[in-house]
Amino acid sequence: MGIDGDKMTKWRCLVCGYVYEGEQPPDRCPRCGAPREKFVKI
Repeated sequence: MGIDGDKMTKWRCLVCGYVYEGEQPPDRCPRCGAPREKFVKI
Protein backbone atom coordinates (compact mmCIF):
# COMPACT_ATOMS: atom_id res chain seq x y z
CA MET A 1 0.00 0.00 0.00
CA GLY A 2 2.18 2.80 -1.27
CA ILE A 3 1.48 6.39 -2.06
CA ASP A 4 2.45 5.84 -5.71
CA GLY A 5 -0.82 4.01 -6.41
CA ASP A 6 -3.00 6.76 -4.97
CA LYS A 7 -4.77 9.14 -7.32
CA MET A 8 -5.03 11.88 -4.72
CA THR A 9 -3.46 15.02 -6.12
CA LYS A 10 -3.30 18.07 -3.89
CA TRP A 11 -4.45 21.46 -5.12
CA ARG A 12 -3.93 24.76 -3.29
CA CYS A 13 -6.19 27.79 -3.65
CA LEU A 14 -4.07 30.85 -4.44
CA VAL A 15 -6.66 33.14 -2.83
CA CYS A 16 -7.03 31.63 0.66
CA GLY A 17 -4.53 28.75 0.81
CA TYR A 18 -7.14 25.98 1.12
CA VAL A 19 -5.73 22.56 0.16
CA TYR A 20 -8.03 20.18 -1.74
CA GLU A 21 -7.29 16.52 -2.43
CA GLY A 22 -8.62 14.93 -5.61
CA GLU A 23 -7.87 14.11 -9.22
CA GLN A 24 -9.07 17.56 -10.35
CA PRO A 25 -9.49 20.83 -8.46
CA PRO A 26 -13.03 21.70 -7.33
CA ASP A 27 -15.21 24.00 -9.47
CA ARG A 28 -15.18 26.52 -6.61
CA CYS A 29 -13.11 26.73 -3.45
CA PRO A 30 -15.26 25.52 -0.54
CA ARG A 31 -13.62 28.06 1.77
CA CYS A 32 -13.55 31.31 -0.24
CA GLY A 33 -15.51 30.58 -3.43
CA ALA A 34 -12.61 31.23 -5.81
CA PRO A 35 -13.00 29.62 -9.26
CA ARG A 36 -11.15 26.45 -10.32
CA GLU A 37 -8.59 28.53 -12.24
CA LYS A 38 -7.20 29.83 -8.91
CA PHE A 39 -6.01 26.34 -7.87
CA VAL A 40 -2.45 25.14 -8.46
CA LYS A 41 -1.15 21.59 -8.22
CA ILE A 42 1.17 21.02 -5.26
